[in-house]
Amino acid sequence: MASLLGLSSSDNGGGLSGSESGWSTNGDSGSEGAESETSAQVKNGGGSGAGDIDAAAGPTSKTDDFSCVTKNLEFDWEAYRNKLGDTPYDVAVTRMFVRYAQLVDRLTGNYHCRQPMSVAEGEAVAALARSFVLDLLTPILGKFFSTKVHKLLAHVLISIRMHGSIKNGDTGANEALHGHEKRRYGRTNGDEDTFRGQLLRIGQGSLEIRDRFEREAADFDAWFDDHDDDVGAQGTLAPTSAPPDAGRVTGRVARRWSAVTVAKLATRPGLAAVGSVLGLPLDTTILRLPNSYTFSPRFPCCTGGHPRQHLRATPMYRGLPWFDCLSYALPSDSRGVLRYGEARAIIGKAADDDVHIVIVAAMDVCESMPGCPLVEGGCKRLCWSMEVGDEWPALHAVPLTSVLRLEHVVPDQDQTTRDFGIEATPQTVPKTPAHRRAQRFFINAFYPWP
Repeated sequence: MASLLGLSSSDNGGGLSGSESGWSTNGDSGSEGAESETSAQVKNGGGSGAGDIDAAAGPTSKTDDFSCVTKNLEFDWEAYRNKLGDTPYDVAVTRMFVRYAQLVDRLTGNYHCRQPMSVAEGEAVAALARSFVLDLLTPILGKFFSTKVHKLLAHVLISIRMHGSIKNGDTGANEALHGHEKRRYGRTNGDEDTFRGQLLRIGQGSLEIRDRFEREAADFDAWFDDHDDDVGAQGTLAPTSAPPDAGRVTGRVARRWSAVTVAKLATRPGLAAVGSVLGLPLDTTILRLPNSYTFSPRFPCCTGGHPRQHLRATPMYRGLPWFDCLSYALPSDSRGVLRYGEARAIIGKAADDDVHIVIVAAMDVCESMPGCPLVEGGCKRLCWSMEVGDEWPALHAVPLTSVLRLEHVVPDQDQTTRDFGIEATPQTVPKTPAHRRAQRFFINAFYPWP
């Protein structure tokens, strides 16, 4: 869950927070009323029952976990059950983060294809923010003072009316320049009276040098394109039969290609069947493998305008392997079919023939846990496409023109924890066929690649 939302593991650990004197009943967090006289209170590891916190039943029995609970902790189980019923506490916390991610997406989502926010949409976003605070945040974490939560509860709509799109307050472009300034400051004498002028002088010179380098790089690329040393003019790849919902696609394959035989490629993990997939002799065919492919992604929300993406598939990129996940549609698929997989190798040439394909380890959409908040939030659950007896996922040879976009795919950490314990990570689980078959993943629907 944390890897999907960009949070650390401590952010969704389920800890409850409160004040020494009890909860506020009148204000900033937006609680709906005064604290119930009959609410279950857990203090010093005790409580109205014998002690343990259970999401559905409240305090029941004392465990070692209570030694870690803050003294004077109070929790309103009646308010929790009124909003969430018998939902287990860990599921409720996950649902809270899912709703928050959806709220942030409504406020700061994809600008390139979103229409200007209307007053009606602003009212809907404000209602979503209020529901998040009253129906999830307060019942799960309790009542607390927070000006930021109060703003979510009461001031979202008025802020939209006063300031328009939240993008108008985006300082990302300016903040990104701080990295250059920090390096320039290291070249000044640090004197309070003179370092500003030195920064300006060094900065202006650096800008002019960078502009000259960019012009030279552009001239270099234009020279290659004019001499057809890349993949066509500007890397245009136009197949004879385009994917059902694609049309013409443009892309650029990296110039640095490594040369390997099919047999050598087949020695990489999971690529033993690459020869049969390509239909080429193992020992006599030389393949040219670029590390990356640059293309314009296609999203269902609009027809274009997205920043270009870089699909990478290489066992060594800056010291580490890099294999991107992607979605694609084969030319033979019917309209609307969407496939998923992990790129394992990009092939530009086979012998003297231009092929421009990517070898993909296929993934299938699989079962999910009933009531899973991630699936309810739009995250598809995936597994490797493996038949009984297979040691590795099935391989597909996908034309680069059939690649739709990159996908952010993360392991199902809950599944890993259930199978291997709380301290297990995707790097520590056994790399055996049985465990590959049992692996599960989620597509990040909250923050797709821009």
